[in-house]
Amino acid sequence: MYISKLHQFAFHIGPVGVHWYGIFMVMAILGGSYYLIERGKQLGEDPDALSNILLWTVLWGVIGARVVFVLANEPQWIWTDPVQILRIWDGGLAIDGALGFGVLAFWYQLRRKPLVFNHIVDWAIPGIALGIFMVRIGNIFDHQVLGRMTELGFGRWPEQLWGSFIGVFLILRYFWIERRKAVPPGYQFWSAMFYYAILRGFIGETTRDNPLYIWHYINPYWGIGFTTLMQLFTPPIMIFTGLMMWRTWRASAHNLPQILRDNPSPAPDQHDKNLPGRTLLRAVGVVSIIGALIFYAIQVPSIAVYLLAAGIAFELATWGWRRRYLHVLDQAPPGFAPTGEVYANPGAEQSVSVWQKGIHRIYVQGE
Repeated sequence: MYISKLHQFAFHIGPVGVHWYGIFMVMAILGGSYYLIERGKQLGEDPDALSNILLWTVLWGVIGARVVFVLANEPQWIWTDPVQILRIWDGGLAIDGALGFGVLAFWYQLRRKPLVFNHIVDWAIPGIALGIFMVRIGNIFDHQVLGRMTELGFGRWPEQLWGSFIGVFLILRYFWIERRKAVPPGYQFWSAMFYYAILRGFIGETTRDNPLYIWHYINPYWGIGFTTLMQLFTPPIMIFTGLMMWRTWRASAHNLPQILRDNPSPAPDQHDKNLPGRTLLRAVGVVSIIGALIFYAIQVPSIAVYLLAAGIAFELATWGWRRRYLHVLDQAPPGFAPTGEVYANPGAEQSVSVWQKGIHRIYVQGE
């Protein structure tokens, strides 16, 4: 959608303009970092060390976002105007590059601690999803990521809202799985990237006004087109992330129990009632509802309704969240063995441990 009354700058500091896009990005980084650091304490990780890891990860994520944007949109800058590449405020960033370079930076810094990497990369999903949700709203202010024109009576497709909704879906899905299923470390990340590729490639990119490659098809009535660059990369991304999802489950049946026995989880602090997931969702819900009121006041009802619905969904997801983990058994069924994963379950008297039989994992109440 293109809304001329919205301006890209929130305010100016002298000659420097501060973009709404940048403000939303910083808010997402802070929210995601808070959650990751709080969860990282469960593994006995030093918060200061995690902060340093996050700092370098964000830096490389920004570099990757700019590199991929330039290669995909303005490759001629490399030989005609290399300085333009450094002007990240002029041209844009690509979230796919941020994800790729950011994950590589994560892995490099934690390459000697693969179990910690798998946990932490899972716990990065709320921040990634929050970034998708908020940055796509920022694109509306910058008049970027526009949808194709249609003949359906509403002009352009609301592409930024489609993209933002992917973030809403990913963050709610993450916490649903987090509370109900004892998935192996690493699964949350790869499954989130799998569904992101599907939603982005087959829904978002179909209605996005992007250049077409190889197969040029446009339906002006429906406002859809094939194939964009992202759509070309979607099948290999789905294959790779799907294989990593499968590998995570299968590898957990053979390797994870032994790794955890050699490196057991530290005993959780059962007096810690902090619930970073609930705190994050409630904060995002409140911000979304406030944003809805602001957009309603400036007479942009479409975005106001979307943000209100998202805010209500976030708030509803926190109702009854007395415990982090649900569906906890009193004792493990025959054939299950403890993996060594032990987590605090705020709101409950005892911690929970993870037991496994083949690829099947369950939560069991601790003694």
